[in-house]
Amino acid sequence: MKTLFVGQNIIHLNSVASTNSYASELLRQIRPVEGTLIYTFNQQNGRGQRGSGWESEANKNIALSLILNPAFLQADKQFLITKIISLSVADLMAEMLHSYGLSEQIRIKWPNDIYVGDKKIAGILIENTLRENNIQSSIIGIGINFNQTEFTTTNTATSLKILTNVDFDLMVGVERICDYIEARYLQLKTNKLENIVNSYLLSLYKFGEWSNYSSGGQTFAGKITGVSPLGKLQLELESNEIKEFDLKEIMFCS
Repeated sequence: MKTLFVGQNIIHLNSVASTNSYASELLRQIRPVEGTLIYTFNQQNGRGQRGSGWESEANKNIALSLILNPAFLQADKQFLITKIISLSVADLMAEMLHSYGLSEQIRIKWPNDIYVGDKKIAGILIENTLRENNIQSSIIGIGINFNQTEFTTTNTATSLKILTNVDFDLMVGVERICDYIEARYLQLKTNKLENIVNSYLLSLYKFGEWSNYSSGGQTFAGKITGVSPLGKLQLELESNEIKEFDLKEIMFCS
């Protein structure tokens, strides 16, 4: 590992139900050094957004959790963590797919799913612990589809192998994602917020495009115009009104 701190303390698990659950239990027992990395190639009960699961075939994909201590961030700025982690995974996918001419298709589906075209290749689950008005710790859970070619629970998933017909080295993926996360985290720590905010916005799936969404049992057309500092999706409606939606309030329609 060539990083300064991300992944310098590593816990490798042959198998685990959930790396995030493992990291959460670890935080309850001790105070691991910042950048502690827990990873496995055999996660059996991964967790995703909205309480969803994460399907992962043994020894085909990467599942990891990283512990950060961004105490310099106030609670109302915590969506910046989502932005830098999403960008980090997108950075990694861009590197790995560049020589196959696919890097331009990589997008972040709000808030933090990583897509290639219209298919999901990686998911992120971030769990922050707050103390007073600041973030005490963040558990960064990431699942990336590397070499799995069949998915039984969804038809919207893809992988590096499906896209390229090439097997990728899982350990190289672990090392490189640590590089990208550290670089983006140091951007955040040194207050280079304009770069982070602009990069995230320009990477958004469906940004500036009219598309269909569902909220409150109704389907409607909208165009993503931005994301609020609190992480709410900002949509322009056909009435020209700009409306904000939280994660549990809106869904993309296929």
